[in-house]
Amino acid sequence: MVIKAIIKKKLDGNKPTKAYADVSIDDSIVIHGVAVVESEKGRYISMPFAKWTNKDGEEKTRDIVHPITSSARKQIESAVFAAYDSYSENN
Repeated sequence: MVIKAIIKKKLDGNKPTKAYADVSIDDSIVIHGVAVVESEKGRYISMPFAKWTNKDGEEKTRDIVHPITSSARKQIESAVFAAYDSYSENN
């Protein structure tokens, strides 16, 4: 599997979300809006998600897309983190 990531937007400020990336897989599928997050837990990615309010007034979220295996998640994380680090160094 060939995974490429491009940082599309870097955020300034003290919020945990630091940037958004687009990730392509095998030049066949693209995932827009993968977030780079830094918190007390460390650095991780957050996949695009949908948010809604259910009939009881509770706010719910669900990932729109996500890796199924831990190895796929690690490959996506590696690509996104490399793109983020490179972008940060050059901008």
